[in-house]
Amino acid sequence: MSYQLIKKQASENWIKLSGKLNIHDFQELQSLARLSLERFGQAGLLVELEDFQGWSRESGWEDSIFLAEDGERIMKLAFVGDEKWKDEIFMFTGKPMRKTAIEFFPSDQLAEAKAWLSADNAQSMFLD
Repeated sequence: MSYQLIKKQASENWIKLSGKLNIHDFQELQSLARLSLERFGQAGLLVELEDFQGWSRESGWEDSIFLAEDGERIMKLAFVGDEKWKDEIFMFTGKPMRKTAIEFFPSDQLAEAKAWLSADNAQSMFLD
């Protein structure tokens, strides 16, 4: 398994990715995100990349867009990991084309990523 759900609290989820992310695990992660969105309406997501090795080369990725249908309800998306993945993560999430606030933090800035994700979360949940 390439992912582990670390924390699921209110409208924030924390996931750890390691190894290669395969299409099956990616689809499971999207299902988990959708459940949070159904329950809370909006969500923040922290993804910690630990020994992350990228994406598998199996078929199925061509039809996969990161939270294509519900992605606008993800208010903030924080990634923490080796900076060599920063550009690829931004491409994978479609950062320039989304309203979602997406940031990447180096591995030694997990506390900063948590603080950024939590900042204004309570307020933003009541804006809709």
